[in-house]
Amino acid sequence: MKVIRKSINEINESEKTEIDNFIELNSGLIFHEIKFNEIASEIFNSSLSYFLAYTDKRLVGICPVHSIKRGILSNTYSNNGSFEIPYGGWVFDDKFTSFQSLWNNLPIRINESLTYWSSFMKEIPEKLKKEGKKFQTGLVNLSKSEKELFDNVIHSKRRNMIRKAEKSGITIKKFGTEGLPIYFNFIQQMYKKAGLKEPHLNYCKEILNAYNKTGNALLMVAFQEEQPLAGIIIVGNKNVMHYWQGASMNEVPNFGQGELLQWEAIKWAKKQEAQYYDLCVIEPERLPHIAQFKMGFTKEIIPFYCISKKRFLFRIVNKTQNVFTI
Repeated sequence: MKVIRKSINEINESEKTEIDNFIELNSGLIFHEIKFNEIASEIFNSSLSYFLAYTDKRLVGICPVHSIKRGILSNTYSNNGSFEIPYGGWVFDDKFTSFQSLWNNLPIRINESLTYWSSFMKEIPEKLKKEGKKFQTGLVNLSKSEKELFDNVIHSKRRNMIRKAEKSGITIKKFGTEGLPIYFNFIQQMYKKAGLKEPHLNYCKEILNAYNKTGNALLMVAFQEEQPLAGIIIVGNKNVMHYWQGASMNEVPNFGQGELLQWEAIKWAKKQEAQYYDLCVIEPERLPHIAQFKMGFTKEIIPFYCISKKRFLFRIVNKTQNVFTI
C-alpha cells in the first residue's frame, strides 16, 4: 500500500468524482467530501489537501486535511472545530487496509503537526482508544419506523415538548438560501449576547447553495404564526445526516420549538434515505443543558477520538518559537 498527499489544486475532476464516490460507498461523511472542504478552505483561508491510499492502482483510503501556517511551522487538522467540521479522519476500505497501516504511512512534513479527529462510522482502533482523547455524539438509527422512533427512542420529556409545540401552533418551514436572513438574525443575536465575534455567515450560504438542491442540506425554521423562533441547518449524505447548526431568538418562551425542529429533521433525514441522524457532538461537562436536550433524542451514544502526530523538527522549532513569544 502507498499513501500519497495531493493539494486540492493537484486533484483533477475525475479524481474528485472517484474520491466522493469512495466516501459514499465506505461510510464517509459530508465532512469528508470535496465540495464541503473546498468551501471551508476558501472561507477560513486554509490549505486543503487529501491523503490518498492506494493498493496497486485501487483507491483504498482518503483523508482530507486543512493546514494553517504559523511561521515556518504548519498546523494541520483532519477536521477543525473552528471550521464547524466536527469529524474527519480516514475513510477506508477495511478489506484492503487498516487504520494502523494508514497511520504509520502518513506523509507528514518535517515542519508539521497533525491533529487527527476520527469519524464514528468505523470500529474504533485500539490505538485511538489507548492514546486518543475521547469525545461522543448521539446517533438516531433511521432504519426504525417513525412510530418506533417516536415511541421507543425519543425520551418521554421530549415527546411531551413536541406535543406542546404542536398544540401551541408551532409550524416548521423548510428553506434553502432564501431563509438565511431569518436564520442569520438568530445567529447574530446569539453571538452578540455571548460577546463573541460575528461568525462567517457566508459559510452557511455557500453550503446551502452547494447542497440544498441535491437534498443534502436544509434550513428549517420554527414559527408561531408569523413570528420566527428558532432554526437549524441539517447537512449530510446517504450515510449520515447531521444537525450541523442551530440558533434561536433571544428571550422567547419555550413552546417546544427546539424539540419539534429536531423531530421534523429526523423525519426529513429518514425521507432522504440516510442511515443515521447525528446530533453532532454531545458535551455533558462543557454544555450540560444542550447535552441533556440532545440525549433526549437517542439512546445510541457513540465515541470518536482525537490524537496528534508531530515531527521532531516541529517539536524543536515550536519550543523555540514559544520561548521567544513569552
